[in-house]
Amino acid sequence: MPHFSSFVPCRRVEGLISEDVEGETLLYAEESHRAFCLNPAAARVWASIDGSRNLLEIGLCAALSAEAVNGVLRDLAEAGLLAEAPESSPSEVDLARRRLVGAGLVALPFIMAVTVPRAAEAASACTVGIPGGPACGPTTPCCSGLCNENLGTCG
Repeated sequence: MPHFSSFVPCRRVEGLISEDVEGETLLYAEESHRAFCLNPAAARVWASIDGSRNLLEIGLCAALSAEAVNGVLRDLAEAGLLAEAPESSPSEVDLARRRLVGAGLVALPFIMAVTVPRAAEAASACTVGIPGGPACGPTTPCCSGLCNENLGTCG
C-alpha cells in the first residue's frame, strides 16, 4: 500500500449506484446488496476522488484536514468502495483519531452501512425476527440469515 502523503485514491466504480441527497451521498453496491450513506464530510471527499488527487489535494477540495480525509478514506476502503487504503503506522492512526475526536468530527460515523434485502426476501411472508413476529434463534433462523440471538431479532 502507498504511504499516506503520496496516496492517490481511486473509487471503485463497477457495480456501484450513486445518488446525492441534501449534501450526503448514497451508494449501493449491487453484488453485496449493501447501501452506504456518506455524511457531508465523507460526501465531499468522495466527490473529490478523481484518481489524480492525493490526500492533501482532496483535503483542500473537501475543506478537511489530512487526518479527517485519511479517516474517511480508511472507512471507504473498509467498506470496499476504494481500490486500496493508504498505509499508515498505528501511531499515525492513533494520532489522527485523537485529532478527529478533538475537532468533534468523530461524533458521528463518516459512513453508515445497511444490508438491503434482496427482492425475494423483501417480498416474502417470513416474519421471524422482525417486530411483531417470532424471535429468531438456532432453531428458527431469520429470513435474511443474520440473526442476533441475544435479542432474537434479525439484523
